Amino acid sequence: MSEGADFVYDVFISYSHEDEAWVTDTLLPRLEEAGLRTCIDFRDFIAGKPALVNMQDAARDSRHTLLVLTQSWVESGWTLYESLLTCTKDPAGLERRTVPLRLEACELPEFISMLTWVDFTRPDRLPTAWTQLLTALGAPPEQEAPPEPARAGWCLKHPYPMPPNFTGRAAEREMLSDWLVGKDGRPLLVLRALGGFGKSALAWHWLLHDVDPARWPRVVWWGLYDERNFDTFLRETLAYLSGGTHLRGASHLKGASHLNPRQQADALLRSLHAPGTLLILDGFERALRAYGSIDAAYQGDTDPTPHAPRDTQHETRNTDCLSPIAEYILRAIACLPGIRSRVLLTTRLRPRVLECRGGYLLAGCREVELTQMQPADAVALFRAQGVRGARAEIEAACAPYGYHPLSLRLLAGLIRRDPRQPGDVRAARHLDVSGDLVQRRHHVLETAYANLAPEGQKLLSTLACFRGPVGYEALRETLRVRKRTSSRTSPCFSNQMREMVQE
Repeated sequence: MSEGADFVYDVFISYSHEDEAWVTDTLLPRLEEAGLRTCIDFRDFIAGKPALVNMQDAARDSRHTLLVLTQSWVESGWTLYESLLTCTKDPAGLERRTVPLRLEACELPEFISMLTWVDFTRPDRLPTAWTQLLTALGAPPEQEAPPEPARAGWCLKHPYPMPPNFTGRAAEREMLSDWLVGKDGRPLLVLRALGGFGKSALAWHWLLHDVDPARWPRVVWWGLYDERNFDTFLRETLAYLSGGTHLRGASHLKGASHLNPRQQADALLRSLHAPGTLLILDGFERALRAYGSIDAAYQGDTDPTPHAPRDTQHETRNTDCLSPIAEYILRAIACLPGIRSRVLLTTRLRPRVLECRGGYLLAGCREVELTQMQPADAVALFRAQGVRGARAEIEAACAPYGYHPLSLRLLAGLIRRDPRQPGDVRAARHLDVSGDLVQRRHHVLETAYANLAPEGQKLLSTLACFRGPVGYEALRETLRVRKRTSSRTSPCFSNQMREMVQE
């Protein structure tokens, strides 16, 4: 905001306490959401210091003083004193040290009426008034995120809902691009990391921004969080590869839907010998036994089953695939010579089928474990989220969380809404989103859930009962049954559910 370090705050709010409700409920949140460092008396004045001195310091330390003009403000000697302090620093108004906001019609002193005010008395012009106000106070203009590139020829079955302010990850993206062009010659890449690390966001962003459609005309993105039936993936992938896009030597794909699963798997493997196809299976842990039960959402990031001897026959372990066909295809990709296409798995756990004796990976498979965000990326994320602070301060706030992306997003959100130091990274000193994250490392989602209001927890718990996408009618019926059978359902929860169904 400030071009130098001359000012502690971007704006000091001068207002009458008759207008406190509007100032604290509407004005203050809007200014701070815009990233403005805001000084207001009830929070930022130092206790024990004379009120006149607090006002003087606030006007001196703020680039702008915002006057909330009402008749109550005009009749208050205190607010008049605050405005005089600012006007004496900029009597001609050339530096816009004083910004009048006219909240209601009132008679203004001449030294204020000569300034152009922001008019909030016209309800039909409020959007324009907010834009004028934020511009005058130096808030950065709101920028819409650029639209994601269109990929008409690709089969993106379950598009990933990208979080806002995706930043950096340059090193990981470069690694993925090097693998894609075959620098190490291995067609299968396992991208493994803890839950909440941003594997899916990284892979989706890389796919749309770094993968050349001309060189990779056939791409399948399949989200196993949405549809984990491997037979469905196999059938729809073959249908995509055999229709709409010419694939040299693809006569074996014609009529593939009538083949049995093993024959379909062989047809897919034959098609991967030609270049230009990229398959991305996102959330592959959902295809493993560890996540095959109804409590999959509560599973951790490690295999809880003790490791049995490698030569044990017919053993069942949590890292085995639910589908024998999936195991057959993965092993073939990692072992067969001549595969020129590429397959990427994002997962919490490594599928055991990709291991040989001793726990080593098969020759055609590479695994990359993501352990933390780069510090520079974490700093960029905090600043994009509207958190202020020096690079060293932000890195010090991130370090206790191991640079875990989801933890840092939660922390940045708490900092922005901190009642004492909103948007200031120093607020992290009295905040904690980890619980015992360092020890268990995979319960950050549990921490986020615990921070929800009870109504939000009930809503999320109800939606979690559905293991896949459902229609609005099913949600309406759920709401009706819940209202009938539970006298403890709060009106707030019912309204949330109803609003969600109607959208």
